[in-house]
Amino acid sequence: MRYAVMADLHGKRKALRRVLTAAGQAGVDEVVCLGDYLEAKVPMRRHDPARFWPLDEVVDPDPELWAELVDVRRVLGNQEERIRDLLEPEQIPDLLAPLLTGTSITHVDCAVGMHGHQIGWDFDEESDAFVPRAGDVPAVPLVLVGHTHRRAVFEIRWGGPGSVRSVPVTPGRPVPVPVRAPGAELVTTVVNVGPAIGRPSNWLFFDADRGEVVFEEA
Repeated sequence: MRYAVMADLHGKRKALRRVLTAAGQAGVDEVVCLGDYLEAKVPMRRHDPARFWPLDEVVDPDPELWAELVDVRRVLGNQEERIRDLLEPEQIPDLLAPLLTGTSITHVDCAVGMHGHQIGWDFDEESDAFVPRAGDVPAVPLVLVGHTHRRAVFEIRWGGPGSVRSVPVTPGRPVPVPVRAPGAELVTTVVNVGPAIGRPSNWLFFDADRGEVVFEEA
């Protein structure tokens, strides 16, 4: 199977269409979005589920975007969780409702896919990167995430508390998917697909049959 994996659309319909077009041209079998496909308009400092919020103050009504997202496999990001927390069930339009329910983690073939807000991230000034905290990362060979808006690859070696190493990435160049040999030390590769919002829109081509991922732009 071949997958197009994206994250962090933040409500941008044109970005979604760019990625879907590129994914179609690449001949993928399925498109997966790792959360934050919507944009919560209420900032965290004002987040108050106890008060009433009109729909258009919480999220921009966009039936076209909502309809197009329904056919994409999704996991919830922190934006969707915040929108859901601020709206009463009777306020939620039928097209929006399925976008606010579902899972926070999924399996994309041999990989675990999640938004990434479940992981603690520390900024490393030397590499100018947000580095995942090993203890928050599932101990599996491959984890696909978004959230930080930084395209990146990390290796976590699980001997002891877990050491994290940043791996240089080049758009268009394949990154091999790790396979754990029997009896070998587990190494987890964390791939941050980068943000789909903006131009170009970042997405990841994951070829499970060939055992590789490739950073792409649309």
